[in-house]
Amino acid sequence: MILKMIDLSLMAEHLPVHKAELDKLASYICVLQNQEVKQVAEEQYMIMQNHVKVMIGLMNPNENETIDVNALHQWEPVQLDCQNVSPGMTQENILIELIASAETMANKNFNSGLRMKAENVRNIHVHMALQQMMILNRYLALKDKLLKDTAPQSTLEKQTKTFEEFKRMFDK
Repeated sequence: MILKMIDLSLMAEHLPVHKAELDKLASYICVLQNQEVKQVAEEQYMIMQNHVKVMIGLMNPNENETIDVNALHQWEPVQLDCQNVSPGMTQENILIELIASAETMANKNFNSGLRMKAENVRNIHVHMALQQMMILNRYLALKDKLLKDTAPQSTLEKQTKTFEEFKRMFDK
């Protein structure tokens, strides 16, 4: 199938981002000390490696009609060369960066999917976003477990006041 130019363009724009993210993830995986964080990063790497394979397949006019969401579950093990790798970041900052990366990739995949025309290409990208969101949730759980929460807590009084204000606004 010949894709609409927007589908092809969005994937062509997105693949170099995947390359950069995969290279960054590889360097983080090589230096991560916490095994739980490392495991999630390795899974994210496998997922993103699979996303590249699927997108390249979707670009192939002889193959793209046969590719569907099921192709997103064919992961290959990670084998990285970790010699001379030093990202120069603390373990905590690596986790924060992994969270930002998963969030960005989920957002980009979802927004691209909304703009795509071919149904299978659109559905695949929405599912790619969901996979990144699952990775994001795991990173956030590890952040809650390993790092101090810096977000300020609300109070019952402030939350109740906000609730009442919006309840009045919409109870007309």
